[in-house]
Amino acid sequence: MIQGLLLAAGRSQRFGSDKRLAMLDGEALLLRTAKRWLQARDETLGDVLVVLRAADPAERELASRLRDLGASTTFCAEAHLGMAHSLAWGVLQSPGVDGWLVGLGDMPALQPQSIRAVAHALHPEGIVLPTRDGLRGHPVGFGSAFGGELLTLQGDHGARRVLQAHRDALHWLELDDPGLLFDIDQPEQLRQAAKRVERAAD
Repeated sequence: MIQGLLLAAGRSQRFGSDKRLAMLDGEALLLRTAKRWLQARDETLGDVLVVLRAADPAERELASRLRDLGASTTFCAEAHLGMAHSLAWGVLQSPGVDGWLVGLGDMPALQPQSIRAVAHALHPEGIVLPTRDGLRGHPVGFGSAFGGELLTLQGDHGARRVLQAHRDALHWLELDDPGLLFDIDQPEQLRQAAKRVERAAD
């Protein structure tokens, strides 16, 4: 089974407020993104674990809302140190899987079939990178062979070090989905996101 890891522990500094709770067509951004992932589950992608910030009342409330949708949640006490800490924590919480599919909580236009396609292309010794028109996007799949290295990640560069160290294991998967390149960093991007989500749903 492939474990889905949805990283949602950032501080939204460029957004100016907690973008995870920003409303997109009447629904919080993170919840809408999580729904995309939950729709992608099948016999290969069995679970979606959302990595949140250190537990406090607000995070616990957000976790409750995610669990109501069907997602699993975990709190990363070191999330403030950078995205790599959240990724390593998520891997630590899911031992014994065939690999990890790592995505971002601010990508609501990503199509479920794209998430599923990356999961299905993954094998224990490989790394799958989805692309559109040659541009790399998310989610990224890591086979179980890379679990040990993922556990040692630190800082705010995600898994870049692992990708650079294993270029021979990279599998580039071209997909016709603009949503795999589109994340939200600024409030004005929410309007653009609404149009992309609507098109992805058609």
